[in-house]
Amino acid sequence: MCDGVRAAEDAYRAMRGQIEIEMGRRPSARRIARLWTRRGKLDCVTEVGARDPLRDGTVLAIFDMGPHQPFIVWWKPDGEIRDGVWELLGSSAYSVLEFDS
Repeated sequence: MCDGVRAAEDAYRAMRGQIEIEMGRRPSARRIARLWTRRGKLDCVTEVGARDPLRDGTVLAIFDMGPHQPFIVWWKPDGEIRDGVWELLGSSAYSVLEFDS
């Protein structure tokens, strides 16, 4: 595994671990690439690696907390030094696209 892939996996595991601590349960094993859902009063597509459609920043990960549980979007605000922040979304989505295994 190259250093870039290893660093990305380490960052992903750290985000998953932080969510597990703060939510009190582990996110599902699904690796979500794109989520089409309603966020607030807007239908939008949120995609890992792309600009967040509602925030000034880049989407780093999307987590599924399980059936009838919320999705979580982890994003890095533009110009911020910190590793990112996460936002709790609703539990339903119009469409979910997972990364290829």
